[in-house]
Amino acid sequence: MRKKNITILIIVVLIAVGSITTGFAGLLLHFWYHQTHTGSYSGRVIDAVTGEPIEGAVVAYSWRFSGFLEESSATFYETLTDKEGKYFIPNQRVKRDNILRGTLQPESVLIYKNNYAVYTLWREYKKPPVGRSFGYPSQNQPYCKKNNLVKLYPWKKGESHDSHFDFIRYSPGYGGGTNVLLKEELREEEKRAEKERREKYNIDRYG
Repeated sequence: MRKKNITILIIVVLIAVGSITTGFAGLLLHFWYHQTHTGSYSGRVIDAVTGEPIEGAVVAYSWRFSGFLEESSATFYETLTDKEGKYFIPNQRVKRDNILRGTLQPESVLIYKNNYAVYTLWREYKKPPVGRSFGYPSQNQPYCKKNNLVKLYPWKKGESHDSHFDFIRYSPGYGGGTNVLLKEELREEEKRAEKERREKYNIDRYG
C-alpha cells in the first residue's frame, strides 16, 4: 500500500511539473509570436482634394527591434493600392538578429504616388498618432492599423522637389532604395529633384 501511494504521488508530481512546464512553454511561445509578428494592416488612399481613390500608390511599411545600445535591421513590405485605392499588408515576421534587441517598435509607414506629396508615419512615436503630407504640416490625419484612411495632397507649387526627395530618402519606409515599387514610382521625382539641385547649385547631388 505504501509503495502504491508513493507511486501515485510521483505520478501526480510529474503531471503537475508537466503542466507547469507546458504552461510556461505556452506563455513563452505566445510572447515570442507577438514579439516577432506584426499582424495585418489595411487602408484606403484617396485624393485629398477630390476624394477620389488613388490607384497605384506605393504603400511601404517597415518594422525594427530596439534594445541594448542599438537597433536591428529593418523588415520592409511594400504593395500598391488597387482601383478603389485600397491596400492590405499581411502579417509579417520581423527578424530579431540579436537577443538583446527585445522590443518590437511601432510600424513606420510611407505612402507615395507621383505628383503627390508623400505621406509618412514615423515609428519614433510610441503610439503613432498621426500621419502627415510633406508641405502640409497642418494637415494631420488620424492613423489606424485597420481601415486606415490616407489623404494624399497634390503637389503644391513652390515646394522644393529637392527637399521632398531628401525627406523621402531619410524616411524609415524608404528602405535604403531597396524597395522596388517605391524606387520605380520615385524616378520622376528624383529627376525633378536633381534638375532643381543642378539649377540652384550647379552640381549633381544624386549621381
